[in-house]
Amino acid sequence: MITVSLISALRLLGIFLMLPIFSAYAVRYPGATPALAGVAFGIYALIQCIFQIPLGWASDRWGRKPVLLIGLLLFSLGSIGCAWANDVYSLILARALQGTGAVGAVAFAVLADLTRPSVRAQAYTITGIAIGASFMIGLLAGPILAAKIGLNGLFYLLAGLGFLSMILTLTSFPAEKPRSSAEPALGFRTVLAEARLRPIFIATFVLSFALNLFFFTYPLSWTDIGFDKAQLWKVYLIIFLPSILLVFPYMRRAEKAGQFRRPIMIGWFTATVGYGIYFIGAQSDILLYLSGAAFFFGYSIYQPMLPTFLTQQVPAAGRGTASGVYNSFGFIGSSLGGMLGGALIHISPVLPELLGVGVLLGWFFLGLPVAPKSD
Repeated sequence: MITVSLISALRLLGIFLMLPIFSAYAVRYPGATPALAGVAFGIYALIQCIFQIPLGWASDRWGRKPVLLIGLLLFSLGSIGCAWANDVYSLILARALQGTGAVGAVAFAVLADLTRPSVRAQAYTITGIAIGASFMIGLLAGPILAAKIGLNGLFYLLAGLGFLSMILTLTSFPAEKPRSSAEPALGFRTVLAEARLRPIFIATFVLSFALNLFFFTYPLSWTDIGFDKAQLWKVYLIIFLPSILLVFPYMRRAEKAGQFRRPIMIGWFTATVGYGIYFIGAQSDILLYLSGAAFFFGYSIYQPMLPTFLTQQVPAAGRGTASGVYNSFGFIGSSLGGMLGGALIHISPVLPELLGVGVLLGWFFLGLPVAPKSD
């Protein structure tokens, strides 16, 4: 479990290093415009969305380890291609190749394979903490490293992290149980047709949509009240702290008791209240801190629950496909949240917040996920 968490965190660290600086550097490429820089930034998530399902299905059929190695290799080669790019068009193509290494669904499935249902939420929480640490390190170190080694150097660093993850996979990846020929991989349509899984897919779409919508406008709200953008890392450190300290022990207690109804409600409520505070208090630093901490706490509660609920309701031979669908819904939500955040803020600064509150309220009436019965 620790090895899988480390592989996921290392791969995502490279991505998070890019988040705070990519657009500022990409517009400097020959032939670049802000729109083409946006394509270079967004095409990675688009290709990831497309490849999550086929790679997840492939891992069900041919095993997790070989598919994970292939995905990490594609990601690393794409990163090298990005480092070699000499204009914005070659950068776009290389970013697309980078996106084909969509192994998030495979990592989700591996965690489910390695853990008992009674402790699965804890495993996903630990992985979430590792990924959260990668996010913070990337957010803080990205601008510093980019200033020293440039965007090309960062892409080489991404490739190095990808190859390091491959070495860990080759040397420390847990042995897989032989797959029974009587247990064929589930098809995409079979997974989508399963009514019990739809609330989980809706939940990851809504939460990913709300997260990107929130974090597209949230830093702009801080700069609007005069906060130095170079100091935003301090804001993120403060708002993430309650989640880092409280989510794991809370979810561990809920899992031991086998009671997820309260975390489901608390997660939705705190995320919605956080967005509501943001809607009414975007001009106040205290309210901005409260809104960020509340929203991210609610979001963080759901992160271990959703994959736990998902993998408990599909057989081992279908976890890769189901995780691929799950991740694809998340990537679609992320893309739409970011794009609508950028479009709506030009019309009115309050529209993204209003949309976020409306989507989270609508999610409640549409139906929150329900914990499966214990095995």
